[in-house]
Amino acid sequence: MSCTTSHRSKTFIFAVLVSFTIVLWGSVSSYAHDIEGMKHGVVKITAHVNGQSKVGTGIVIREESNAIFIATASHVIEGDPRPLVQFFSQPTRPVPSVIVGMEGGDPRGLALLVVRDDLPDKVRVLSLNASANLESGESVAVIGFPRHAGAPWAVTQGELVGRKGRDLVFSGAIDEGNSGGPVLKDHQVIGIVTESSPPFAYAAPAVLAQYDLESWSIQFGVRLRAEPATISMVYLQDLIRQKGFHHPFDGSAEGLLGGWMGTFRHSYAAKTVQDFPVVIDHATELMWQRGGSNEPISFGPEEQGPAVYVQQLNQQQAGGFSDWRLPTVEELGSLLEPIGKNDGLFIDPLFDPTQWECGTSDRLIKQVNSQNVFVVGPWEVFVNFDSGRIHHRRMGEGRLHKSYVRAVRTLVAGK
Repeated sequence: MSCTTSHRSKTFIFAVLVSFTIVLWGSVSSYAHDIEGMKHGVVKITAHVNGQSKVGTGIVIREESNAIFIATASHVIEGDPRPLVQFFSQPTRPVPSVIVGMEGGDPRGLALLVVRDDLPDKVRVLSLNASANLESGESVAVIGFPRHAGAPWAVTQGELVGRKGRDLVFSGAIDEGNSGGPVLKDHQVIGIVTESSPPFAYAAPAVLAQYDLESWSIQFGVRLRAEPATISMVYLQDLIRQKGFHHPFDGSAEGLLGGWMGTFRHSYAAKTVQDFPVVIDHATELMWQRGGSNEPISFGPEEQGPAVYVQQLNQQQAGGFSDWRLPTVEELGSLLEPIGKNDGLFIDPLFDPTQWECGTSDRLIKQVNSQNVFVVGPWEVFVNFDSGRIHHRRMGEGRLHKSYVRAVRTLVAGK
């Protein structure tokens, strides 16, 4: 009896250890894979000053169709108006950059570069986490070009020590070649390395880096609601004005939204990811299908067509992703342009004009006085790029409306 119990206990313990090892290995493997991917967002910078060259690191913080913006430490490039940049996907091909902004004369200042020529096919935007909760003793990672490592795009582990004045202080094998590189926690940038003074190094916190970059006209993502909701007309009106969105169509006479010319500016980058065409908007940190469903799909309380379409995208891992979803009206409404510029549609020409109207995941509740009877929704919510308006249709009782689907996903750590 005791032998049997002992054998079962050992078997159970062995199974637990195996399971734990598999989970741990899977976690480590996933972490290593993601760190490897983040190297596409880190560049090598070489500056030539007074006949001498110096090497530092930079971070890709914005990608546009014809430009890549890179943040670094100002002392890495000061004195060279056109520092050379090497991307991870083309490490043997240095390309010139232009300085957009720089805190000159500040040994712990930051700078912004732009590369417009010979852009790589694959690059990754790294996300600044300006609201990270940082505590002493937490593990951090740094990617850069330390001279002592003897290897490019070296990953160094360290530990957050604390704060000193405006700087983050951390430990680790960091040297001058790491200057301008990212300090990473949970795969997001919490700081930019500005100085190495062994045994410690210093970094500008992401919140200060973001402040500097915004002063050089770099827009950071406006967060839009991603979860479906039941909304009101007042909510829609306030949304457009508060976010500065555009709503060219004046539908106030029909009980719809009035016309409004906003101030919102997109930061689009059109790409093809694993043969799947997408448009990334860094102004909202969203990735869109460039096109959408080939045919209109029925929307309604009992209709599953829109959800099935998105489910198929995820099953196919379109673009390498499985987190596509129906957009909310906040997200889809952000695409409206103030003028018809895409075959007359109020949407950027980067998008396929086939999908001239698209449905959302939201529902609208309003009361309509019909023959002295107040009728309450739900109403399905759509964005019509042909007329430039957000509108709604009452559903239920056999009422259906067909519209296209353009799926969206939220960028995560630049992916």
